[in-house]
Amino acid sequence: MKSTYGSHACHLLRINSRSLQAAEVASIGNEYTANMPDPWSQFMTNNSVDTGPDQVEMDISPNVDSGGFPDKVTEADPEHMNDPTQPGEPFPEDDDSPNGPMPDTNPSHPLSQPNDVVSHPLAVGHEANESQTIITEDNMDATDGNNKDIVLNKLVGVHGACLTLSDHDRLRIFIHEFVVRGLLPYIEKMIRTLSEQLASRKGISRSFISATKNWFGGKRNSDKANKTQVDMGGKYLRESPELQMRRLGDLAFLVQMYELAYTSFHTAKRDFNNDHAYMHCAGALEMAATSAFMVGSFNKVYPSHYMDSAVSMYAHTCKKPSFATRAILLSTETLKARGMYGEAAMEFIRMTGEDSDLRSALFLEQGAHCFINMKTPMARKYAFHMILAGHRYSKAGQRKHALRCYCQALQVYKGKGWILSEDHINFTIGRQSFNLKQLENASAAFKHLLTYDSRQPAVQQAAFLREYLFVFQQQMTIAAQEGKPLEPNLPQLPLPIINKVATKVLLANAEQPTLPDNKIAATSVSFDQLYDSAENDKWFELEEMVVKVANKSALSTLRPSQKLLHSRTNNSQRPVAVIREPITVELVLTNPLKVPLMLCDLSLLWRFTPLDYEKVNNETPEKPPTVISNENICMNIANEMIRSQIIPEFELKANEIKAVQLSLTPESTGELSIMGIVYSLSAPLQSSSTVPPSTNMEITDSPSLKHSKKTGSSTVSVRGRQDVDVQGPRLNGTLMEKRIMTYGPDRRLDPIIAPPMPLLEACFADFPYSLLCGEIGQTILEVSNKGDYSLHKLYIASKQPQCFAFRSPNNTDIQSGPLYRTIPLGDREDVDEHVVNVQNLSCVVEVPLLNGLLKPGCSASIPMWIRGPEKAGIHDVDILFYYESTEENFKLRHRVLRHSAVINTTHSLCLKATATRGHIPEHNQGNQSLVVSLQGENMNQVHDRNITEFSLEQVTCVSKTWALEHIATKDKQEFKISGGESVICCLKAQHCKQICTSDSNQVVFTDGVLGKEKIVSYESPCSDFFFRSKFKLKEIEPPPQEFSRTSNNTKSMSVKQSLEGALEVDLTLLVLWKAFVVDETGVSHKYVGQHHVTMTMLDQQISTIPTAQRMVEQKAVRFLKDIDINKSDEPSSTVMIQLIKCSLQHPDHKDHDFTKKRLCTVPATLHLCNCTDKTLAIQVDTDTAPDNTPSMDTSSGYYVTPKPPNSSDFVWVRQVSQQLELSGNSSHQIHLLACFSKAGVFNLSNINVNVTRKSLGLEGEPVEQKKLLPSVITVSQTTNN
Repeated sequence: MKSTYGSHACHLLRINSRSLQAAEVASIGNEYTANMPDPWSQFMTNNSVDTGPDQVEMDISPNVDSGGFPDKVTEADPEHMNDPTQPGEPFPEDDDSPNGPMPDTNPSHPLSQPNDVVSHPLAVGHEANESQTIITEDNMDATDGNNKDIVLNKLVGVHGACLTLSDHDRLRIFIHEFVVRGLLPYIEKMIRTLSEQLASRKGISRSFISATKNWFGGKRNSDKANKTQVDMGGKYLRESPELQMRRLGDLAFLVQMYELAYTSFHTAKRDFNNDHAYMHCAGALEMAATSAFMVGSFNKVYPSHYMDSAVSMYAHTCKKPSFATRAILLSTETLKARGMYGEAAMEFIRMTGEDSDLRSALFLEQGAHCFINMKTPMARKYAFHMILAGHRYSKAGQRKHALRCYCQALQVYKGKGWILSEDHINFTIGRQSFNLKQLENASAAFKHLLTYDSRQPAVQQAAFLREYLFVFQQQMTIAAQEGKPLEPNLPQLPLPIINKVATKVLLANAEQPTLPDNKIAATSVSFDQLYDSAENDKWFELEEMVVKVANKSALSTLRPSQKLLHSRTNNSQRPVAVIREPITVELVLTNPLKVPLMLCDLSLLWRFTPLDYEKVNNETPEKPPTVISNENICMNIANEMIRSQIIPEFELKANEIKAVQLSLTPESTGELSIMGIVYSLSAPLQSSSTVPPSTNMEITDSPSLKHSKKTGSSTVSVRGRQDVDVQGPRLNGTLMEKRIMTYGPDRRLDPIIAPPMPLLEACFADFPYSLLCGEIGQTILEVSNKGDYSLHKLYIASKQPQCFAFRSPNNTDIQSGPLYRTIPLGDREDVDEHVVNVQNLSCVVEVPLLNGLLKPGCSASIPMWIRGPEKAGIHDVDILFYYESTEENFKLRHRVLRHSAVINTTHSLCLKATATRGHIPEHNQGNQSLVVSLQGENMNQVHDRNITEFSLEQVTCVSKTWALEHIATKDKQEFKISGGESVICCLKAQHCKQICTSDSNQVVFTDGVLGKEKIVSYESPCSDFFFRSKFKLKEIEPPPQEFSRTSNNTKSMSVKQSLEGALEVDLTLLVLWKAFVVDETGVSHKYVGQHHVTMTMLDQQISTIPTAQRMVEQKAVRFLKDIDINKSDEPSSTVMIQLIKCSLQHPDHKDHDFTKKRLCTVPATLHLCNCTDKTLAIQVDTDTAPDNTPSMDTSSGYYVTPKPPNSSDFVWVRQVSQQLELSGNSSHQIHLLACFSKAGVFNLSNINVNVTRKSLGLEGEPVEQKKLLPSVITVSQTTNN
């Protein structure tokens, strides 16, 4: 070799000094890895060994990053590339599926780690094969073949195992000597030689060749080339100047002489262009542009048009797309290096076409990355071109690359309002994932199409639903076959949507019992009731009242009973339910799709922990209780603990919001947690022709349609669950809770199952819904015990106890006799006084039961009266039933039952009564009698639909002091009042013979009979409703604290009370009446009722129907501060003007002959009666004005009485003014004399009676008493016959 080529051109390289056996020993002892370097590690990528013949060629190996290029590329057959059932395409490995619900949406760029399309000779597999071939051809025996295979397998992944350190040094010396002594001198020589030859031949050769071409047809070839745009000069001799110029440029570019290279390529491209050698010209243009870019400090602008021309020549003129692709890759890298990402993206997009889907997909993806890397990123263009790239990848059979592109595009469109685009992307991701056997990702993608109000048409939504159900079913089937369930529990389903906030829990049976038409059950609590905080507070207050009465004291901690739980109730504590009683849950389901949904076998999902509350201390703390759930359908014990209601079919129509009620019945005590619902979701299938191609899907075969063709089924059903995790109220108490979104617990779905309790059911027979005001109706209260234990302490609490009363349970035949018990009238004229004990007034009434309890399965009927309120309109009567169990229960001490009755009352009678003192006392006994004026008016008019006529039957006086006198009438006349009429009746009351003290708990009933029979008013129900009419809610409330303070001026308070007590009248008129009503159909009815008129003050009119009060005129605003005079200890002016009762007695007619005697005198007697128990100083003045109307003094602003003018017609004579003292409860007569000067009609009531304040221990001017009633006398002139 040296003799032939010379010693300077030859070099002997000695390598592989270490044998294979020594390399094996070194690898076992880790000697090689510790001491020997790997010379090729920095130039090679870590490619995994081929997985075998089962690896799909068109997909990326699962062990390689999904963002890299495939090692092997094959164009799939267009007829089979979309068929997921082709043989040879197995399920991907487990590593293919990401852990999340969606594929990896942020994969690395495909060019981040370059993988060679063609295997490199130094690749792991290639090296192993070559080394194996070399070793087997060496001096190895055939018997050691197995040993060689073992050695090679151990050395896989190790490079240069047979090289020693000396071999490494010899390799470095060889390379250095080769480059310095051989390669670089050769390149310098070639550059110098080519430069000299080109310089010497440039002038002659160029001119000669050009002239020859012009003379011998060069123009014709040029015209032909320009016309046909084809390469006409592609063949040159090796020694031609054009190729030598191109060779000079290549050598200069190789040794980084970029300026010389640019000049050479520029000169060569001009010659090639003149010769129409477009292939050579395009290559020269490509290299010229590259050289200009590599100069770096080149002052000229980068010639990007050179690359454009080269790409155009490759693609269109020369029809070489592979060379155009190479030029595009080089050009775009150059543009990206200069920051021209927009131009680079346009270059990539320009090379896309229908000739190669794989190349177009790659360029579209790279163009998308250019858009996102711009100075102002263009996210939407990036996402759009990624979708186009995914589409082209799918057409090329690269499903994983297609899936990756769609996932990256989804990051941009997700949550931006591009709903239709998001639908398309999710649907395509689901299809691609299904084709790649990534069923979990496909199910998650299809799930996103069903969780909001989609804008897709109904047919497309039906297709989405079928795709999801089929994929989900396939996922569950494959998991079951492999023995790997998807989840330990049932899978979550996306449809329908549950409105968790609207979840309600009813600790009772939602269905009302079926009763006859004449009976109505207690309303209790239902899902339809609207929540009202004031209404709930009212029920809780009633419960608190009845608990106090039942337990004789208030409980320290009272937990209100709540049977209906929802978002507005207090759910911080676990509710208490009773064993063997249903628990009903109402869920509001929403179908967001435009197609119907069918839920089959719908039931509640629960978890139960059995506990024995009756044996509190028997459970060992070391052994935790067993938790039972119906999540696993194989657990038969679950049905024994909790009986669940199952709805076979529940249909939700398109866009329908519908409530469903599901119930559970616990059969054991413990703790129950309702977690959600379990059901089978199905949707009807349609033919494939109904699925529109609007989704622009690459894969046309629907897996759901394939399923329907194979199996022939009409529906696809999937069994799953949905959790109902209700969020509690937001906490806003502390500063930290206000800053952070913190929510409290909501335990409405976690009830405690308590031991057995009695269960009360109540109903009313023939309940009167429509009554006249004051009418008394009859009904029967039927109570039954449906529980397991006996109940006792049955109470009824209501804030309207005046509307109902009970009768003894022994006499249930209340329909046979009249409502009131009557007795015939006797001949006696005296009045019977019946002393009755006052009933205790309370909101709580005990219901009379036989033996005080009600056993399980038994019922009782209690007669009951209902009285219509005296105000016309619609009235709500709330009744709370309270009862306790005879057995002790630690979890539930009592139970309640609510009932709201609605009573509609119409107008009946309006009664007005006024009590005044008798004018003329009899036998000088002071104020021993009262005159009671009673006026009754029929409030029904003649033109009303129902003709109503009232008849007053009896008037009963109920008082501690007063009694009605017997009214003796010769002819008994009925007091009938027709529509629009009124009647006035005057009664006389006197002190009772059996006077009851104010402290005694008794009252006296005296009857004034107006009808033909006497009604026993002191018995039920007359007396019951009378006492209940006295009920006032404020009376049972504790008095305010300010009234409990003691007053210093006890003397003045006693005077005030004494004076005010003089006008008090404790008298109630109980008016019993009958009503005769003829309805619209002409049927007549007879009703009875009673009204109560309570009079407390004298001369004060009381009406059963409140009248509209007149507006009091407000005083003018004064800007001067008034002197605050404390008058709280002084009685009111109404009391002060009625201390003395005055009456004037005189003849009503007087005949006098004024011709004989000029003056006529008439004697009169003024009766004064002290109504108080105090001694009063009285001033009587007869010298007053005849006009008793007060006038106003404008200067002072106070009312004054004007002085009387002088009158010559009538005057009081004798003693016109008198002062006297009148002891308490005594009377006095003053004899007066009236003088008349002519005939006429005169009013003698112009007498003033004043009481001095000093006699009462008060300061101030005398108080003028109430004016006398008009007292008229007629003086006639007599003539002489």
